[in-house]
Parts: sequence; C-alpha cells; structure tokens
Amino acid sequence: MIKQVIFNIQLSDLPEQEKKDLIYYAENLYFKQCPVIFDNQHLMKLFELQDHDLKRFMTENTNHYSIKKRNGDLREVWKPNYKLKTIQKWILKNILNEIKVSECAHGFVKSKSILTNAETHQYKEQFWVFSMDIKDFFPSIKYHEVKRIFMGIGYSNEVSEALSLLTTVHGKLAQGFPTSPMLSNLFFRDIDEEFQQIASRYHIRYSRYADDITFSGVQKKGYLVLSEKLKQIVTSVLSKHNFIVNEAKTRLMKGKHPKIITGLVVTSQGVRIPQKYIRRLNKEIYYCRKFGVNGHLKYQGLITIANYKGYLIGLARFIYMVDPVKGAKFIKMIKDLDWD
Repeated sequence: MIKQVIFNIQLSDLPEQEKKDLIYYAENLYFKQCPVIFDNQHLMKLFELQDHDLKRFMTENTNHYSIKKRNGDLREVWKPNYKLKTIQKWILKNILNEIKVSECAHGFVKSKSILTNAETHQYKEQFWVFSMDIKDFFPSIKYHEVKRIFMGIGYSNEVSEALSLLTTVHGKLAQGFPTSPMLSNLFFRDIDEEFQQIASRYHIRYSRYADDITFSGVQKKGYLVLSEKLKQIVTSVLSKHNFIVNEAKTRLMKGKHPKIITGLVVTSQGVRIPQKYIRRLNKEIYYCRKFGVNGHLKYQGLITIANYKGYLIGLARFIYMVDPVKGAKFIKMIKDLDWD
C-alpha cells in the first residue's frame, strides 16, 4: 500500500519539496503501522462524515447520563451512538492499539489484568503496599493533551486536531468512549516511567491499573518514612499533570495482614479472591436451588433485574481468573440451575 501512496505522490504536480514532505509523513506513519491520513478532507472521507463541525457532531451523537458510585458521588458517562462508536473503535484498533504503553500499565492492556497487576507485588518476605487512587481520571486528561498524543504518533496538526475532537467531549476524555482507556495509558506513559524510575531508585516495585497506583516493598527499617515520601512525590508529579489524588483511597497496608490490590488479596503464599465474593456466589446459588431462580429474584425484589444469569457468570469468571478449578465449578453450577 505504501508503495502505491508514494507512487501517487510522485505522479502529482506538487512542488518537489512538498512531495518529499508528504512521502516522509506517509512513511513515518507506515513504519509505526498506523494508517496514513493526510488532511481533514481525507479523514472526513475515511469516516464518511459530511459535516466538518466535529464538536457539533460529537454532541449530537452521544448520550449523556450519570451513575452513582459506591461512595454516593455521581460519575458522568458518555455513550456514543453506533456511528460514532464505529469510528472510535476504528481509531482504537488501527491507531492507538499499535502504540506501545508502559510495561507498568496493566489496565486495558492485552494479556494483562487485575491479576497481573496484583502479582507484581507478591513477595516471599513480609511486605508493605502503598496505594493511591486518582480522582476523575479520564476527565482530567484534556483535549490538547490528547492532540499531543496523536501528533507524537506522527499525524499532522490538522489531522491530530480532528482525531482529538472525535475522541473527547467538552474538551476532555469521557467515561464510556472505547478510545478513552488506551488514550489514558498513552498519556500516562511518561508518568509511569517516572514512577518506575523512582521505584528502582528505592528498590521497590510499581504498577498501575487505570487510576490505581501501587508501590510495594519488603518490610524493613525505614519503610514508613519511605511511604510518606512516596505520597509527597506522587502527589507532586500528578498535580503537575492536573491529576488530583483521592485521599479517601490512599492507604498503607503493612504487617502480616493480607494486602488488597485492585480487589484481590495478596499474601506471601499467592494471590486469591476475597472470601466475600465466594460467599456471595454460594449464597445466590443456594437460594436459586432452594426457591428456583424466579422465586429467589421475586423474594429479593429483583424480579425486574436484567441478565441475572450474566451477573452470576460474571462473578464466577472473576473467580476463575484467579482460581480456574473453583471458577469452573461455579460456572457449571450456575448453568445447571433451572432458568426456565
């Protein structure tokens, strides 16, 4: 394909220097395995968009609603319609997924998960874990920072501007857009590397799963002072990038007690699912067997709940991720329930 693009450029009646610039631009994107998009007109034709007012296109093709978080606060969610979602998935598949993120990132990364994130912090000796959470993670990343990502990939100012408009709303990343997770990882790449360098300096470990930041180390003299120092350093670095630390989710886990990392229990013996999930699923299956699925749902006042089976299977698969034998047993038990 690139040979044909270069051939077409050479056949054009453009000035020689402009031809050279276009060929360099196209080859740079090609070698990064990204599609060549020359200008806005090219992009509009690619996505079959008639209107050049992309801001208006974004607001007209998204649904906005709020969901309540565990702490009672509201989280804004933007749901793209079919056309916009198709465009964003194309951008994700053909551009963003081709760009390497930090090895420290475990969220939204192929072959990584909350399990690999937790396993990073497993020690044989007694250890400590220091975790922090970023408040309003996606919306804290602004349009101009997203544009800088696309320009860093190699796209022109004009194309980067259009791609950024198609992946943000009201000037920021949005919860609910398929492109937001990977864009957040790409934006955070340099910060991840900075935190990894800090971890290496102090002979400790670092990882990140989306907005969850985790440091850990062997519990030895001076670790309490180090954890306080880490808090100051991380808060300072994040504030430079307009991120705010969620103080309510900042904690130091120490001693012989199990450490909770991205929802999983980490001990010197390994990583396991918290018992509350096992108990919850056992309880649900027990009552479904005793009263029937519909009888149980009706008694609980959940008769209108959609996809209850999917909810139970989701819990079982969560368990399967860490304990395949136990997870497979739960999945079979759920499928064997009377769903008629």
